[in-house]
Amino acid sequence: MLALMTVFGQAQEITGKVVGVHDGDTITLLTAEKEQVKVRLEGIDAPELKQAFGNASKQSLS
Repeated sequence: MLALMTVFGQAQEITGKVVGVHDGDTITLLTAEKEQVKVRLEGIDAPELKQAFGNASKQSLS
């Protein structure tokens, strides 16, 4: 279960299966309603894919 922050700063709980890893701090969840939700993990500052160590960061999250 994850708590997501909306644009207005309110947390929303969501459950689902991780179906994708974009980089070291961003994943995609598939909810029970078959909706894909892109989630950026709070408190994680990982390199983007085009930055140094970006691919290694993605592999670590996978």
